[in-house]
Formats: sequence, C-alpha cells, structure tokens
Amino acid sequence: MNKRWIRMVLAASAGAAVSAMAQERALVLSAVPVVQQRAVAQQVCRIAQEVAPQVDTGTGALLGTVAGGVVGNRFGSGEGRALATLFGVVLGALWSERIEDRPVPQMQQVRHCTLQGVLQPQVVAYDVHYQYAGRQYRVQLPQDPGPTLSVQVMPSNSMQPGARTQPTPPRSGGEGNFDH
Repeated sequence: MNKRWIRMVLAASAGAAVSAMAQERALVLSAVPVVQQRAVAQQVCRIAQEVAPQVDTGTGALLGTVAGGVVGNRFGSGEGRALATLFGVVLGALWSERIEDRPVPQMQQVRHCTLQGVLQPQVVAYDVHYQYAGRQYRVQLPQDPGPTLSVQVMPSNSMQPGARTQPTPPRSGGEGNFDH
C-alpha cells in the first residue's frame, strides 16, 4: 500500500512540474549563418571546331562503273570486248571513287559536356544569440528563427541556493544551450 501511495505522489508531482512549464518569447540578438563548402555536381561544357564526317553515298562509284562499262564495251570484239568492258567497269569505279573522296572538308561546332564536382558554400545551421529575462544565451538552430525565439521556461525551486530559471528553445535538432 505504501508503494502505491509513493507512486501516486511521484506521478502527481511529475505532472505538476510538466504543467508548470511555460512557452514564452525571447529576443534574438543575432543569427549568424554557419557555412560549409559542399561538393555539388555541375555540368561544364566547351565548344570545339571539328571536321564534319563525310558521307560516302556510293553514287560516284556507281556512275563510274556504268560509264567505264559503256566505254570498255566499245573496244574489241568477242572475248576481248568482255575483258575491255570488265576493265572499264573496274577503272571507272576506282576513278570515280577517288573523285568523290576529294570534297572540301566541312568544319562544324561540337559541344562537349562533362559533370564535375564543384565546391559551393551552403548554410548548414545558424548560431543564434538571444536574450531572455535579462540574460543572454546561445544555441545553434537548423533555420533562422527571425526576430524572436520561442523558448520553454520551467521554474526551478527558488528555495535551493543558486537555483535559477533557464529557457530552452523547442527541440528541432542539433542545438544546445549554454550561457554566453
């Protein structure tokens, strides 16, 4: 029975302590960004002059073959005519292929792009100095709090020597309190 009574008294006192906590506003004196260099992928491009690839249509070889065959067919008779025609076809194809391979080279602009890691400054937190009840405090927050800061205040037992109230900003990750 005594244990049950002690648990009820402890639970009631804990509830009273939580309900005595108050949400108030503190004056922000400064909020200084904490900046770190972070690697960011960035596309870097350059323009280069290059020779355009030449398209081989085969038209020259075809026309040369036909023209060589016609010219070769005019010479000789019988088996000699067949050899002259074959010789004309081969020479016409080779000669016309050489002519088609001699066009003036064309230059073109070609864009070459790569991804590179570039260091850029990024704000990762804010060192915040604030004032509450005539005292100054410092905390690091993930975002700029603006002109005022919401703090939770829990009164302490004033009967104990050296006891005082210290405000705590609401928890939003990565901050700590200490006197300035």
